[in-house]
Amino acid sequence: MNRYIFLITFLALAGSIKAQVSNQTINTSFFAIMVTDFDSSLSWYQKNLEFEIVNQVSLDERGLKQANLKNGENKLEIIELESAVDPNELSTGSRFIGLFKVGFSVPNFDDCIERFRRNSVRFNGDIVTDPTSGKRMIILFDPDNNRIQIFEQ
Repeated sequence: MNRYIFLITFLALAGSIKAQVSNQTINTSFFAIMVTDFDSSLSWYQKNLEFEIVNQVSLDERGLKQANLKNGENKLEIIELESAVDPNELSTGSRFIGLFKVGFSVPNFDDCIERFRRNSVRFNGDIVTDPTSGKRMIILFDPDNNRIQIFEQ
C-alpha cells in the first residue's frame, strides 16, 4: 500500500513539475551586434537609445573591442572584431538569413522621434500606424545599417 501511495505522490509531483517547466516564460537576456566602428556605435546607442555602459574591454592582441550596455531590462553587447566580414562585401543586394531587426517599445514616442531627428538618425521610411493596435512605429538604422524598430507603448 505504501508503494502505491508513493507512486501516486511521485506521479502527481512529476506532473506538476512538467507543467511548471513547459509553461515557463522566456525573457530576453541580451542581444549582440557586430559593428565596424566601436566608438561610433557605442556613442550612437548611448545618445539615441539611452543605453549606459556596464563594462567594456579592448584586447588588441585578439583584434577585439567589446562593451556591455544596459537600458532598464534591455542588455546589449557591442563587438568590433577585426576578423569579422561585412555581408555587404559578399553579395550586393542580397538578404542574409539571421537577425533582421530588433524592436523596442518606448513610453514617449514623440520625444524619442524628436531626439532621433536632432541627432540626424537615418530612418527607413516614415512613421506608420499599426491598423490592429493603433500604435505608431518606425524603423531606423544604426551606424552599421542594423534595423531598429521603435514602437509606441
